[in-house]
Amino acid sequence: MSDAEVAPTRLSARHDRAKARRGAARFVLTPTRHPCGVEIFTRTLADALSEPAGDYAPLAVSGRWREFPSVLGEVARSRQVIFNFPLNAWKRMILQPLLLLLTAVFTGRRVSVFLHEWTALHPLRRLVLAPFVILSDTIVVVSPYIADQLAKDRWFGWAQAKRRLVPHPPTVRRPQAPRVTERVLSVARAAERYDIVIGTFGSIYKGKASAELLDVCADLHDRGVRALLVFIGSHTRSLDDYEAEFRAAVRQRGIEDHVIVTGYVEDEGELFALFERIGVFLFLFPEGLTARRSSVIASLQSNRPVVVTAPQSPSEFDHHAGWTAVIASEAISFVAPGDGAAQVSDLVLAAARKAGAMPAFDGDAWWDATTEAARAILR
Repeated sequence: MSDAEVAPTRLSARHDRAKARRGAARFVLTPTRHPCGVEIFTRTLADALSEPAGDYAPLAVSGRWREFPSVLGEVARSRQVIFNFPLNAWKRMILQPLLLLLTAVFTGRRVSVFLHEWTALHPLRRLVLAPFVILSDTIVVVSPYIADQLAKDRWFGWAQAKRRLVPHPPTVRRPQAPRVTERVLSVARAAERYDIVIGTFGSIYKGKASAELLDVCADLHDRGVRALLVFIGSHTRSLDDYEAEFRAAVRQRGIEDHVIVTGYVEDEGELFALFERIGVFLFLFPEGLTARRSSVIASLQSNRPVVVTAPQSPSEFDHHAGWTAVIASEAISFVAPGDGAAQVSDLVLAAARKAGAMPAFDGDAWWDATTEAARAILR
C-alpha cells in the first residue's frame, strides 16, 4: 500500500475514534402514541441521517423523572443536541426540555433548534421557547416565512444571524395500499348523498382559519350544491378553547349535518383511504401558503386537486425544488387575497373537475433534498 493510500486510512481511523469519544448527535423527541407533524419530522429525519451508523440517533424523553438522569447523561455524552419545536407533547413538559438545554450548554455540546412555527404560537409558548432561541448555536427553519417572522421579532430579531433554511419534506407518506376501516366506510356512506366532498387535513385550530371553510360549505348549499366538508384530523388542546368556538360556528351556519370531523388518524393506510373519499382539498391560511405546510404536502400525494390561499411572497419556495415543480404543474389552484366565500366556491367547483389529472409526487426526492441540506448544516 502506498503512502498516499495509508494517509487517508489513518485520517479516517482518527475521525472514527474522535466521533466515538464525542458521541452521536441526538434528536430529542417524545415517544407519544399520537405524534404531531413536528415529531414525525424529527423521527424521520433522525432515521434518514442515521447512515453512516452512529452519526445521529434519537433521544427519547418520556417525561418520567426516574428516567431523567440517564437522559441527562446521554446529552452530556453527545456531540450535539437537536431540538424541534413546537412539539405538542411538550405542552405537559416545560421543565425537562429546559434542563436538557442547560445541560447541553454547560457541558459544551452544540445545540441546534428546528423552529417550525413562531408568531403563530401563543405568547406563553414563545416565552417557553425563548431560552432555546437564545442559547442555540444554530436555528433551522423550514420556511422563509418563519425566518422572516424571527427577523422581525422585536426581542429576537438578532437571532436571524444563526438561522439556516432546509426544504420541508412530506411527514406523511402514501402507503402501498389504503386500509378501509369503519371510519372510512362511514365517510364514504355520507359522501354518497352529496354532489361534492371537500376535505381538509391536519389539526384544527384558530390559526388555520378553519371557520372560513365553513363559509364555503354554506355558500355552496345556498347555491343548491350539496357539499360535504370533511375535517380529517382533530382539535388541538389550546388555551383559547377554539374547539367550542368552532362547533358554535358550525351551528350558526346551520350546516351541522354537512360537516364531519374524523378525529386523529394514526394509520397512514386509513388516512389515504379517507383521502380517496375526497373530491377536492381546501386550505385557507391567513398568511397564505408557505413551504412548511405539511398538511398540504400530504394532500398533494392523494391525486386530488388542492385549492389553497396564494403565498404572500413570490420567493417563498425558491429554496425548494419539490414545491417549485408542484406549483409549475398547476396541481394547486390559488385563492387570491381578499377573495370571499363565493370566489372560493367557484375555484373549488372548477378544481373538482380536474380530479384524476394530478402529476406524480416524488416523496423520495423531497426527503433526499431535506436530508442533504440538514446534514450540511448539522455537521
